[in-house]
Amino acid sequence: MNEPESAIADRVRFPALYTRDFRVLWIGMVFASGTLAFQYYAQMWLIYSITGSAWILGGLGAVRGLATLLFGLYGGALADRMDRRKLLFVTEIVALIVAAALGLMVVLGFTSLPVIFFLIFIGAAAGSIDAPIRQALIPELVPERHIPNAVALTTAAMMGSFAVTPILAGFVIDGIGPGGAYLVSTLGNVGILVALMLLRYRGEPRAARHEPVWVTIHSGISYVRGQSVILWIILLGFITGAFGFTLFHGLIAKWAGDVLGMAPGQYGLLAATWGVGTLAASWFMSWRGDIRRHGRIFVIGSFLFGLSFLAFGLARSIPLAGLAYLINGAAWTAASISGTALVQQIVPNEVRGRVMSLFMLSGAIAQVNALLLGFGADLIGMETLLIGSTILCTVLVAVVIVLVPTLRHLDRATGQAVRMRDNVSAS
Repeated sequence: MNEPESAIADRVRFPALYTRDFRVLWIGMVFASGTLAFQYYAQMWLIYSITGSAWILGGLGAVRGLATLLFGLYGGALADRMDRRKLLFVTEIVALIVAAALGLMVVLGFTSLPVIFFLIFIGAAAGSIDAPIRQALIPELVPERHIPNAVALTTAAMMGSFAVTPILAGFVIDGIGPGGAYLVSTLGNVGILVALMLLRYRGEPRAARHEPVWVTIHSGISYVRGQSVILWIILLGFITGAFGFTLFHGLIAKWAGDVLGMAPGQYGLLAATWGVGTLAASWFMSWRGDIRRHGRIFVIGSFLFGLSFLAFGLARSIPLAGLAYLINGAAWTAASISGTALVQQIVPNEVRGRVMSLFMLSGAIAQVNALLLGFGADLIGMETLLIGSTILCTVLVAVVIVLVPTLRHLDRATGQAVRMRDNVSAS
């Protein structure tokens, strides 16, 4: 008699991969991660090569963030109203069309900044709708006990490519330019579309589909307001994003070019160390599978992210900068996996899309802040701006952790929130 897959999965590493549909989607996300990395670096170096301005590079992050602010909550509401698989088809097709159009435009020599920013905005809007839908779909594909492992594996798929893709993207940009890199990146969009076609999962009717969208969004916000654990996770994520990760949304290209004197290919080698850190953290947490201290990891990882980024800003030796970058990538990834896993465990399926869109909204606000930081970099210099911003990030994280008991005892608070959810469901 054949043993069920779920029984086998409970005894092995990477148990979420023993669920067929999650495995198919995960492979698709590996392709998608390469797409994101190529486009991420191509956008930065395209804008930097045209303008050389930190303020306009900050505008690149702001455009992405504004798209998420405008469409992220809508994407979360759609995820709780409609078939999540079909919605992902639509968003990925839009992303494919936008990437191909932008790549062709740049290859043909048309580099109008308003048009470039408009296409980047449309692509970011599609991504902001896609992300909460994908996050909400994952718990429908695996047993609840395997959700943390699925979250870790998803992060490994999405972030792991940053260990290799920066090197490839840097030399592709050097060789055939940002437009060519964009065209290469469309292969990832095709990969995720194939994966979606192979899924056996089919969506089920949702209660929220009959109510107005604004009502769906409002009820999701109301749910989060009543969950202190989720609120503090979102707030701590906002702090690290607004004063730390924001610097990755464009400004880091000016740092690499002006302060470190690097070309795209050279910076790709340095950036790969950040990717190695993300890959190591995500795969370790995936391999462990049964991590029970996600709250502690989230808090420590958030603090270490700011501290290691400060060390990166102070380093003038490339090997030391690479080491700080590696630690920074590992800390960011560990905190992201743990924060997402905690939220996914607490939230019931019927509001999961809206909650995940709110969970990512802090990142959108952080990207908009890139415009302000870019303006500051042009005024006071990139060196002063990066060091000052990372000091502020580290200090704020430390202060919030010390002052908020929920964060100091996050694992216990999460356990209480899960028990409350189960009691409500049972009644």
